[in-house]
Amino acid sequence: MKFFFIGLLHILSIDMCNAQVDSFSNKKQIEELLYTFMKCISVKDSNTLYGLFADAPVTWVGVWKPISQSARTTINVAAPPYKVADYKTWFRNVIKNGSKAELFSNPIITDDGTVGSVTFDYSFWVNNVKGNWGKESWGLIKVDGKWKIASVLFSMDLEKNNKQPEAIHGEIEIKHEGIEKFVQSFVDTAHFQGTVLIAKGDSLIHQAAYGMFDVENKIPNTINTQFLIGSLTKSFVGVSIMQLVEQGLVDLHAPLQTYLPNLKRELAKGLTVHHLLKQQSGLASSFDDLTDFDIMDITPYELLEIINKSKRSFTPAEKHQYSNINYTLLALVIESVTGKKYQAYLQEKTFAPTGMINTGMERLTNIPPNRAIGYRNVNGIFRRVQNVVSYAMGAGDIYSTISDLFKWSKALQGNKLVSVKTKSKLFDGGNIDWGYYGYGFRTQPYQRGLGNAKAGKLIRHGGTMNGFISNYHYYEEDNLTIIILSNYRNIPIRKMSYGIKEIVLETYLKNRENNFEE
Repeated sequence: MKFFFIGLLHILSIDMCNAQVDSFSNKKQIEELLYTFMKCISVKDSNTLYGLFADAPVTWVGVWKPISQSARTTINVAAPPYKVADYKTWFRNVIKNGSKAELFSNPIITDDGTVGSVTFDYSFWVNNVKGNWGKESWGLIKVDGKWKIASVLFSMDLEKNNKQPEAIHGEIEIKHEGIEKFVQSFVDTAHFQGTVLIAKGDSLIHQAAYGMFDVENKIPNTINTQFLIGSLTKSFVGVSIMQLVEQGLVDLHAPLQTYLPNLKRELAKGLTVHHLLKQQSGLASSFDDLTDFDIMDITPYELLEIINKSKRSFTPAEKHQYSNINYTLLALVIESVTGKKYQAYLQEKTFAPTGMINTGMERLTNIPPNRAIGYRNVNGIFRRVQNVVSYAMGAGDIYSTISDLFKWSKALQGNKLVSVKTKSKLFDGGNIDWGYYGYGFRTQPYQRGLGNAKAGKLIRHGGTMNGFISNYHYYEEDNLTIIILSNYRNIPIRKMSYGIKEIVLETYLKNRENNFEE
């Protein structure tokens, strides 16, 4: 009897294990169904989309939510509260008139292996403008080993009548097979942990999270995890300064003391905003040799006092020398000319207009709850570390997510933050002797795909901090965006970025026609 009981437990254990494997497999297949549906809309692929539905009558019903329905009935009293259609009629309308996209978030999946459902938040976009949003639910059946959509029910709110609550915004992972294999090689060999986003135009190619948010407590990163972005902060400050130039509040070539009268005269002599932006000031490279870093939030006034203790090493415009202090001074210029805190100005003019809901400036009194723990290799040991970010004001104090940075990139490249004329100044990086440095961005040539002999323009910046490293690449001619954020400092992040670009553009190193500085 004892042996029978042990055998029964063994059989039950095997069955439970198999059930868990099957459940995981079904979940992954249903997630893939969501990815494919989204992709079909963005590329207008009717053949693939129609194949996602069951070969049976499919229910397709949408119901207007109260606020939007009330607005509709003020225009047309007889406006029906329901929308009934079929997926083919719906998709034929989708592929008309401009670009369309439907984004899904927060999916909840249930199944018993044969029937199932997935319910999620959605938003529908036309020409990059959100039209409607709501909750959507699919009834699913598994036929010949494949999950098919048997019914679609959804609620609808018009964004113009009732804005989608920011709290439910989110994304799901999208994995490109070649990129996933490449990134996993860095997870395996270099302890990469963080998030990666790759997009061609507005279309996401790859979006995924890796490794641990908190190693000690075994909490994984997600694609909505926040990271300190280090010196990528400088690109945001550069854009903000150029917004003020467009408004007539800042003159790039006026004496810097016009805006910062308390800057020591010997430091300010001959110095302009232009020199700060271009990293040509001659000022010290950082605060490292100027002060001890106390574990407390330091004020802008105290930062200026520390800067005033420093010396210049060369005359402005004599050469290029990267300096964090340049961009701290630029943040002080923003405060001086606007009368607002630098954080408040960026929130008003950049973060809010672009929908960067998970982005801000960190201080000890304002560490976001979803910001990953930072790690680095210290004396050969993988260690948990801490930053006092107020010392990096304007130079490295922003935290963000891959999604928010992509929103910012699209707004910038789409001329939503500054004009085309102003962008040409932001991205005028000169040659390698001047660090390829424009106004808060490095710009340099890159090898395009095979058959494109002429070099393209790479617009980039990255950042490192205690426990964090980031990289932003925008390959202009190929409209390719690569964003990598990590909470482990000691990874070859630029090597990762260039390798991903090689995969997407199929410009493999062994086939290069030209060699460009990368």
